[in-house]
Amino acid sequence: MIKNLIFTALFLAICANARFVGGLVATVDNEPITTYELNTTMTKMNLNKEAALNLLIKDKLELAQIKKLNITASQLEIEQKIAQLASANKMSVETFKSVIKSRGTSETQMRENMEISIKKEKLYAGILNTPNQNITPQNAKRFYENNSGMFLQFDKVSLIRYTSNDPQALNLQTKDYKAKINGVQKENLSLSSSEIAPGLVYIFNTTPNGEFTPILEGPMGLERFYIVAKSGSVLPPFEVVEQAVVNAMVEQEREIAIMDYFNKLKVKANIKYIK
Repeated sequence: MIKNLIFTALFLAICANARFVGGLVATVDNEPITTYELNTTMTKMNLNKEAALNLLIKDKLELAQIKKLNITASQLEIEQKIAQLASANKMSVETFKSVIKSRGTSETQMRENMEISIKKEKLYAGILNTPNQNITPQNAKRFYENNSGMFLQFDKVSLIRYTSNDPQALNLQTKDYKAKINGVQKENLSLSSSEIAPGLVYIFNTTPNGEFTPILEGPMGLERFYIVAKSGSVLPPFEVVEQAVVNAMVEQEREIAIMDYFNKLKVKANIKYIK
């Protein structure tokens, strides 16, 4: 959840750094939103035109508030954010930087994107850190029972594990999961969810059949998985997923608070749509 917010911010930062390409579709307090930004957001984020435009408007409003409130991010905070993201993706910092570079983003650009992400986190810190008295064990159990579909996980999974010390080789593998890539070891596996570490269960659960997971750091070096097929579904006991339930409740409250804040900014803003 929070990673989703971070990577959305990183992607929008890249869009923001693309100068005037193509025509304008809107302005937000005289800040332009270009056709290029809109089309790129639609494609990369898999959004329709309306959703992509709303996301870009929200981004412009956030950046304006960051500037107005003089929110800053230090180099130390940027280093800490990079380390945090590397850890969340089960990588060392150097491996994380290497993977980002292999995707066509320089370290300078990555640090600029991280800076914007940190500033946005600070912008929302006041409304996101307010303790919610509604998140009690009893309410969490009720939320779990009323939203059980959110916590279903596969019963069994067939997959291929690729291991290598070269992230570029693992990226090359994604062009064809059957290909033999120099420096990449391949292993076919069939596992039940009970045999897999919780962190990997989440990653496999959220990776569609026929797609690759992100690059991870495993005991044998770098690894990534190709999900051949998942079958069956099981609902883990509440005690097993209690923290995930609490996280989902916090995320729901967070999204409501952010949307409320964004809507208030939007009402005050001078937004012009250009046909």
